[in-house]
Amino acid sequence: MSQNQSNPPMFTPSKNDHQTLQFNSKSIIQIVLERFKRQKDNFILELIRKKLLILILFLLSNTSFQLFAQIDTLDRQTKELPYSYYISEDPEIDFENIIKGHYIFKTNDDWRIDDIYATYWIRIDFINELDTLETQKEWCLRPTTFSLATLYFQNLDSIEQKPIGTYNKPKPNNSLLYAQGIPFKKDQLINGRYLYIKGVRFVSIPKRVRFRYLSNYSNRFYTDYYTNSDIKKFLPDHVYFGACLIIISTFMLIFLNAKRLEFLYYSLFVFFSMIYLTRRLNLEFYMTLRESLIGLWFLAISQILINLMYLNFAINYLNTKLQYPKLHKFIQLTIIILVALIFLDTWVYFNGMYQMHDTLQNFQRILMTVFGLSSMIYLIFKTKDRLVIFIVLGSFIFLAGALGFLFTNDRHYMMTGSLIEFIIFSLGLAYKIKLQYEAKLTLQEEVSLKEISALRAQMNPHFIFNSLSSIQNLILKNDRPAALKYLTQFGKLARNVLESSNEAVVTLSEEIALLKSYLELESLRFDNAFEYTIELDENLDAGSLEIPLMLIQPFAENAIIHGLVGKKEGLKKLMFRFKKEGPFTIIEIEDNGVGRVVSRIHAEASKKQRKSRGMEITEKRLKMFNQNKVNQNKVEIVDKYDAYGNATGTKVIIQIFNP
Repeated sequence: MSQNQSNPPMFTPSKNDHQTLQFNSKSIIQIVLERFKRQKDNFILELIRKKLLILILFLLSNTSFQLFAQIDTLDRQTKELPYSYYISEDPEIDFENIIKGHYIFKTNDDWRIDDIYATYWIRIDFINELDTLETQKEWCLRPTTFSLATLYFQNLDSIEQKPIGTYNKPKPNNSLLYAQGIPFKKDQLINGRYLYIKGVRFVSIPKRVRFRYLSNYSNRFYTDYYTNSDIKKFLPDHVYFGACLIIISTFMLIFLNAKRLEFLYYSLFVFFSMIYLTRRLNLEFYMTLRESLIGLWFLAISQILINLMYLNFAINYLNTKLQYPKLHKFIQLTIIILVALIFLDTWVYFNGMYQMHDTLQNFQRILMTVFGLSSMIYLIFKTKDRLVIFIVLGSFIFLAGALGFLFTNDRHYMMTGSLIEFIIFSLGLAYKIKLQYEAKLTLQEEVSLKEISALRAQMNPHFIFNSLSSIQNLILKNDRPAALKYLTQFGKLARNVLESSNEAVVTLSEEIALLKSYLELESLRFDNAFEYTIELDENLDAGSLEIPLMLIQPFAENAIIHGLVGKKEGLKKLMFRFKKEGPFTIIEIEDNGVGRVVSRIHAEASKKQRKSRGMEITEKRLKMFNQNKVNQNKVEIVDKYDAYGNATGTKVIIQIFNP
């Protein structure tokens, strides 16, 4: 091409360059990290905020780039170069034989690479661009990428080479979408007109092979700038990346708390899916991995690790060992094959057998496709619970996305499928947590009822023994009328207790009725030696409020026997108060007896010192009814004294959480 035929805008910076918005990927991440550097209160919320900020920045940039889209076409305009190629089955052919013309190069404007086992020699011809190359010192070649490739160029009197393939150690790149390009100068052209590339591809290229060039200065519009179209291309990748980070952190925290393996394997499954599907992003993490052979291997092997984590997740999620033993053996066999593939692929990869590596990857794709279809069919016909719905539906959508990626080479199909699968699996895990929680609550309720019944059974004989002892005492005194009256009251109380024996709780009105019957018995027993009052707060709905059965009786018995009976002078009073304080029901049992200190002295003197069994059992029952660690049921005993330090009785305060 002659100089007067060249297109200046294609090779020179735009006049409006200073107005163009520069949106560098490193600056994006740096802005996000600096914005949230001091906000570390909540790890999960931090991740959500970061990803939302990235999304907002991208959306803002999307709007901004609309203003400059009209100049991007000119800034990025390249010139396509003619080329010829030679396909060799022998990868050991050296460059000297190529340049001597021992092999015939073909031309085909619609050439597409379809043989992944061949070695390709490409000769790029600049014969028509020599005048244009004189206008600037440095230029940039933007070729079709190869998995492994070498560029041959002139350097003074010798031919030199440098690696340019994606599997070769790459040069750091700022762009989230485009390769850095290959810089070159006119004096590096072999025979004054050619650049040679030797390359291999591990996957076929559905698009036409092209080689283009532009000025090295204008190349920055690929590496440092984005158009509206570019934003739309890489935005889904970053949204997917952010969503994966949120899911990983959330379920890893659940695993650390619950210690259940399905949450660990699910987190790892999402992690390796993120690594595999977003490995092309030019984030610092991925750029570091791509700078070493080990890092490139890790990115490549992550596809097998996705399936390995998925299978382990399925085993633990469905409990296949117990629920689906045949499927469990099938999964175990598949896991063994995948682990063997990992070891084999590692050996193949680090020995430079990249085509075999690609073959192994294709084999495991076929293996997992067959496994996925067969296992889904099996679960549909052998399903035992609703958990299967989540695993089958999620797996089917993921498989559809993976097949879309396989046949179209568009990873966004697999991203979409896996993201929907993540949502379904997350719902499935939430549903499983709900089932386990409900089962645990049911079991705890059954155990609590058994323990409460056992404790109540221990208390009833104690109460019956005291009542029969009182009747015996009246009979021995030959006080038949009192004995018959006492026996009638006892029968009435016993019937009420037996009628409620199958219930752990009763309404407050029923409990007060039982309490009155008991107090009447004790009043007869001690010749009406004390009086009692019952005060009920008008805010309490005694007909609907529920409390544990026979809760108050042991405290009333203790107040009568150890507090009032021992009092020699004055009126003996026993007061019961029922009131509401916030979410708590407060029950107060107050007496004006001798107090606990004097009662203990009397017990020691009569050698009858012992802790009230009824009160001890009641305190245990109250603890069993605790609903949480914050709002606790409790019993408080307060000793009362007058201004001179003399005991004036005891007050028992029972606090029951009953919102």
